[in-house]
Amino acid sequence: MNGAVSTIQKGIARTCIMGACLIVAGCGNSIVERQDEVVASALPYDSVPCDTLFMHRDTLAAQYGLPLDARPVFVRQPYGMGPLTPDVRSERRRKAEAARGEIDAMNRSLTRRKCVEPAPVLPQ
Repeated sequence: MNGAVSTIQKGIARTCIMGACLIVAGCGNSIVERQDEVVASALPYDSVPCDTLFMHRDTLAAQYGLPLDARPVFVRQPYGMGPLTPDVRSERRRKAEAARGEIDAMNRSLTRRKCVEPAPVLPQ
């Protein structure tokens, strides 16, 4: 009986340690926290001239292979697990998601100011 109790206690201890490790793994590096960071404000772009902002947006979209109407993407997490789930995305993916947030902010500024996109230059 003493051996069975010891085995149960070891199992409980391992479960507690694994749970604590999961919580610590998500602290400061949770996917929810990182996803919230990519949502950018459009207000800083209101002082940028429209043509410059269009050019910056197009360059950023081309750099990461994103559409011009890119918006931040949020991964669904089980209820209550978001802050505990570590962000294991690659650095390239994180930068692309941040670019999505910037592109969305630029588009909101352009829309609010009613900027008209310049016509594409056709080769002659």
